[in-house]
Amino acid sequence: MSLAQRFEQPLPVLEVSTDAISLETKDTATGVLTIKNAGGGTLKGYVAPRHRALTFEPDHWEGNTAKLRYTFNPAHADMTLGESFTTQLFVCSNGGEMVLPVIVKLTKMAITTRDGQVLANVKEFYEYALAHPSGARQVFTDSEFYMLLLAVGYPFMEVYESLHKDANRERAMDNFFILSGLKEKTTIALPNHHFVYDRPPSFEEKIHGYITVEKSDAGFYEGTIDKENHVSWLTLSANRLIPADFDEDNRARINFTIDPTKIRTIHAHERVYIGEHVAEITFRRLPPLTARLNRDAYRFDDKGVIEIANHTGEDLTIEVFCADAHIRFNAQRFVVGKFHEIPFTVKLSTLMNAGRLFRKTPYLHTKIEIKGKKSGWEQKLTLHVNVGEW
Repeated sequence: MSLAQRFEQPLPVLEVSTDAISLETKDTATGVLTIKNAGGGTLKGYVAPRHRALTFEPDHWEGNTAKLRYTFNPAHADMTLGESFTTQLFVCSNGGEMVLPVIVKLTKMAITTRDGQVLANVKEFYEYALAHPSGARQVFTDSEFYMLLLAVGYPFMEVYESLHKDANRERAMDNFFILSGLKEKTTIALPNHHFVYDRPPSFEEKIHGYITVEKSDAGFYEGTIDKENHVSWLTLSANRLIPADFDEDNRARINFTIDPTKIRTIHAHERVYIGEHVAEITFRRLPPLTARLNRDAYRFDDKGVIEIANHTGEDLTIEVFCADAHIRFNAQRFVVGKFHEIPFTVKLSTLMNAGRLFRKTPYLHTKIEIKGKKSGWEQKLTLHVNVGEW
């Protein structure tokens, strides 16, 4: 037995893109049936309609993906207007077989759009509206469309008569499709709804940003845009979101501007309400000088770093000082640009170690004083340092 014969080869598994073919048409109708192999090996087979009114091209295939275009010709089915026709389609392959029901209704009428599209039912009109929204708006209020709805027995004629009087055609059509069960109500989402801006104390240039809004589909959406506290430092590009704001990817941008000259506090925050959603915009004015230790605590024989951040936009002279001798610096004065690290060592003298052991002190607490200077300005900071046996 060869090595290949010792292993079981995966078999093909037939997969068909639909479990039924349903058509409503006045004339010849076409469509595509997609065949896929959900298993291993190579799938091959054929389709066998039970009635000559339904034909396929091609009707045989070999390969793991195939698209079979079908045509239904009502002339070969001996049908009259308004009648329904039912038959079956057999899909046979080396990966299994399927039987698909085929249901065709010959509509009493169809309408032709200005660009040559033939529409015989509400579903076809919906698909046409997705591809040709401006053409669909013209069809929606046409008397022929009204007659088509009557011919197909549309159950909500009174509501349609009310909708078609709405001057906002996009809103009317979207409600029509929701009523017809072809789509859900269009909703929006905010991919990012938290905006935080940190600025140095002397930087007063305006900040420009935008909030992205995404629609759930290409349907109609309209909503208000409002600020919670109506602050003057935040300006929005619009107070209402309308369908024209959205691009072909169903996205819209709400631009905003922050004016720091109108903010008198260190921290400013505002909520922006977009329909049922909220975006939060925060402005923080950074202090001129910040300092922090690289760790929460240090051992009795250790090394540490003071991290200095200078937000003034100018070089600062930094002075460091500790009254306790066990915190030691290589220098006590530094010139700092935007950021600087000042190293220090923790080293107890022999006398301090003896005193600590005698008093059985497990840790020591001390302070580092930091002073930042430039012409006519000074800021002082204090860092608390814990040293011990951790």
